[in-house]
Amino acid sequence: MNDDMLQQIMDRQAITDGLHWYTRWVDLNRVDKQVEIFTDDGRITFQGDDAWTVGRANIEALITPLVAIYQATHHYISNIEITFDSADEAHSQCYLHAWHRPADGGDDFTLYAQYHDRWTRTQDGWRIRERRLKTAGTVGGDSSALEPIGRAD
Repeated sequence: MNDDMLQQIMDRQAITDGLHWYTRWVDLNRVDKQVEIFTDDGRITFQGDDAWTVGRANIEALITPLVAIYQATHHYISNIEITFDSADEAHSQCYLHAWHRPADGGDDFTLYAQYHDRWTRTQDGWRIRERRLKTAGTVGGDSSALEPIGRAD
């Protein structure tokens, strides 16, 4: 095994850890920690190309009220795929299974989706510069405003 292969294995683990970091902090309602995985100029969309939120502070402002309406959440990440575009750029895709219990006593809902991310190596480690949520569907909720995964006909 050469040094480049070893570095890529370490980078792959660092990106995987970043994916888990994000979900751990959202489940603890610590959006301030959750958004640390983004670059300062990172961007996120749940609704496609016309709905980007740009900048870590703006992402935090977007996510904070979304998380605050839940008494509890539980996010699972699986099927992680990471492709390196260069030594300092990568993209990943993973499956998301996210359970939500509303604080107002409403019905629980579960989101079935994928994260499509673009990663950049920074002086602080690997950070997301672009996150796109694509949705397969929900149980107990409405996913019509969310970007669909886009299954073949």
